[in-house]
Amino acid sequence: MKWIDKVEVCRSTACDLLHGLFRLNNNDRFLEHLKSSLDKGDFEQDKDIQNWIRETRGILTSDIVQKLEEFFDWETFFGMCLLPDITHSNLENAKQLIEHIKEMPERVLLIHFIYSGYGPRKGTIDMNTFEKIMNNDKELLLFVSSDMSFSTERKAILFEMLSDPSRTKEDFLYLLEWFYENAFSALETRIEKLLLRTASELKKEIRQSGERFLMLLIKNIDYTRYEELKRTVICPSYFSEFLVSNASIPFVNEDMYTVGFRFKEVMSVSKDKLEMTADTFEALAHEKRLAIIRHLSAGKSSGNELARALNLSNYEIGEHTAILRKAGMVRVERMNQMLNFSLDKGAVRREVGKALEDLLKDVES
Repeated sequence: MKWIDKVEVCRSTACDLLHGLFRLNNNDRFLEHLKSSLDKGDFEQDKDIQNWIRETRGILTSDIVQKLEEFFDWETFFGMCLLPDITHSNLENAKQLIEHIKEMPERVLLIHFIYSGYGPRKGTIDMNTFEKIMNNDKELLLFVSSDMSFSTERKAILFEMLSDPSRTKEDFLYLLEWFYENAFSALETRIEKLLLRTASELKKEIRQSGERFLMLLIKNIDYTRYEELKRTVICPSYFSEFLVSNASIPFVNEDMYTVGFRFKEVMSVSKDKLEMTADTFEALAHEKRLAIIRHLSAGKSSGNELARALNLSNYEIGEHTAILRKAGMVRVERMNQMLNFSLDKGAVRREVGKALEDLLKDVES
């Protein structure tokens, strides 16, 4: 079966329960991340979302702010690791997700959290191994400090979460329920209508353009080479707005993407030669991206291997590889439940050569 035949478009307001919390805590970083696209496309920020963020931030209590920072941080985003459960368990709305988490064993919830970013260094950890780690404080400390590619501060937060599973689940549910009652439920019907419309647009694009559209949407990711995916699910999202996010569940051959409802506006922005030249030079204009290119020139590497070899956090690897992927220089594929990055040397030579040629032509003319 071809990859395109395994692609489904689904919708659930549960996705935006999580994306809403993430956007609420990270709106400034979110807008900063989008700045280049917003400028080139001359987009305006969604006023309804910005007004909602201002109003909701005005009612946040100190304990909610603390829990937001713990579970929906820009770097570690533990709470977002529940996204694949929504499609895998066919959860149709936010309340069903909350009930799903209530019924989830504490340690099953926690094993979701350790797969934030690129997950543990070894790729996957079965539940028996995880139980042994959780039952030994020394092993737990060693696991968090050695196997997780987070900043020291975020490692400390994860260690506290893993050290007290009951409190962690209680805090997470408290945050979800507070947010649902005080900030999300009033929007849910409107979000549901918007998701229905966006899902129809996505289905239309897939019917018309097929794999070409999907590869453009998810930016040089190829999951077809090394393992058989059973299902690829694409879900529209209100609070993602322009962004596309990817998530997967360990041991399950499914992938899930959330796609912001304004995806068509970003994808339809045309660039002139000078802008495309600037994109190429931007990809090379940072010492950490050059270090990634140099490392990948020797062969494939997982996100964790890159993080360790170059002494970078998961967040830094994700940020820099996204720019290199956008420039067509780096590709991503999944093997043994791990994301592996590879350098397209031909594309690097081709894009750099073309960028220089276009730039010099402009100068000469």
